[in-house]
Amino acid sequence: RSLPVSDSPMTDAITALLAGPTAEETRKGYTSLIPKGTRLLSALRRGSTAYLSFSEDFQFNTYGAPGYIAQLQQVLWTATEFPEVEDVQILIEGRIVNYLGAEVPIGAPLKRSAFN
Repeated sequence: RSLPVSDSPMTDAITALLAGPTAEETRKGYTSLIPKGTRLLSALRRGSTAYLSFSEDFQFNTYGAPGYIAQLQQVLWTATEFPEVEDVQILIEGRIVNYLGAEVPIGAPLKRSAFN
């Protein structure tokens, strides 16, 4: 998806991801498993790690572990498209949470390779 040039391209890309697929993307069969209502509260990079803080809604995926994994993949693939980002620390309301659901660990920075 093309986005306008800005001073915060990673934030813009994650915000666009949270907005869900466009009408054209939906026609092509694209979908999002990120829970509705999820908001990006902050995004910053320290070294090669992106710290992305989401609203509490990010924790409530009705599809269980497969849904959590899919939503993490969507976020990871989007953030790591930027060459300076190697991994992503997911935060909920600015805090580290150890798990999404009961079994999907998010307490440490995640790399794409964790989901291959």
